Formats: sequence, C-alpha cells, structure tokens
Amino acid sequence: CGSWAKETVHGFVHALCSPGTTMGPAFLLAFPLLLALSTPCDACECKIKHPQTFYCTSDIVVIGNILERGNDTALKRSYRINITQILKIPKKTHPITSVYTPKDWDKCGYEVRTSQQSQLLIAGYLRKGALYFTRCHMVYFWYLLTNEQRLGFQALYKRGCKCQIQPCFLCWRHCPQPDNQECVWEQKDCNYSIWEGDQSLYSMCAPRHNGRCGWTRINTTNYLPETTPPPETTPEMMSIT
Repeated sequence: CGSWAKETVHGFVHALCSPGTTMGPAFLLAFPLLLALSTPCDACECKIKHPQTFYCTSDIVVIGNILERGNDTALKRSYRINITQILKIPKKTHPITSVYTPKDWDKCGYEVRTSQQSQLLIAGYLRKGALYFTRCHMVYFWYLLTNEQRLGFQALYKRGCKCQIQPCFLCWRHCPQPDNQECVWEQKDCNYSIWEGDQSLYSMCAPRHNGRCGWTRINTTNYLPETTPPPETTPEMMSIT
C-alpha cells in the first residue's frame, strides 16, 4: 500500500502500544477486529480489508460459540466451538467442532483470557478439514454488526466476489478511477475501519447492469435480524493477550 500508508498505520499502532495508553471497555470489545485492520506491535502484519473482502477471500465463514480451550500443540492453540450458523463453507467439509490459531503472537495468533465467547463471526481458512484463523482474519461479535453487514455475510457479499475492493490511500488528493472490476473504498483521513463510513457499514461492491462494479446500498427492508442477545462482557472476557 506504499510507504506513506505503512508509516501512517505504524504510527497509529505505536500510539496503541505505548506505555500509559488507556483503553475503555468499548475499545477492548472491538479490539480483536481492530487487530485485523492494523499492523500490531510485533512482526505480525495484516492487510486492511472491507467486510466483503473478508467474506470473499475466506475459505469458511461461520457464527459460533467458543465453549472452552482445547488441546494445544507446540505450534497451535485450539478452542472447542459450537457452530450455530454456517455462512460459507466448501462442499463435503466434515463437521467442525474445534478452531485453531497459531500459538505464536508474532505469527498473528489469537487468544482470549476467557474460556467462552458467544456468537462470534469467524472468517478463516481450511487446512486438512480444520478451521484456522488469526488476528488478521475477521473475528467479531455478530450482534455488533449492522443489519446491512449481517445480510451481506448471510446472502449478498457473495454476489460481489468477482469485484475487487481497493482502499484508497491517496487521502490528500482525489482517489484514482477504479477499473471495471474494482470499487475504490474511501474513508475520511484514511482512518479505515469496518465500523465507520457508509461503504463499510451499509454497502457492498457488486456488478451493475453495464458490467462495471460499483458501490450498492444494501436494502434491508425485508430483513429480519436475529434476536440473539449480546454475550456477557466481563473485563476478563474483553482482555486480549
């Protein structure tokens, strides 16, 4: 994304990682996703992605409840999971009862200080039939997404997977014109996040009648969101190591 953009992201993360930085409960709740959008304080580097891109580039997307820690190995950490909804999965995939993440923080491993988390959206990849994810993948509480994002993950994002969403890092001037199969993702001052901006929260990139890809507002008029209650959020649950 260029040296200017990298310096901007590194500067932002440096502020997060500096001694004395304070974080409120709301920030900690969103912290797993923030890690997927920025460069953490170590060797792990993650690309900025739109929610639709997470869906399209992931092997598998599920909603599930993490039940407890599983059996770790020298290289990976495991959690037992009860999947309540499958949003994307290859055919002939065996039932999934565990998820895995690298044990090494430098390799983008993910860890929570609690044994349980409810209704997590996990977009990851398959390896020998097992579900893996890292801090660079989308790991977020389902109830915190907008209705448009939920409908996107459940039914609509897949319609735009032939399109490419390109973040615009030329914030000091006009963004470049997109190619036919691209949508330029713009956010004020290059402060990219999944929970800010119309394009992130309420829109998708999809082919139009003329064959060009373009931003389309997701229509939720007839969408009935699930009434799953928010998970209990204790300080221990929200702490990430």
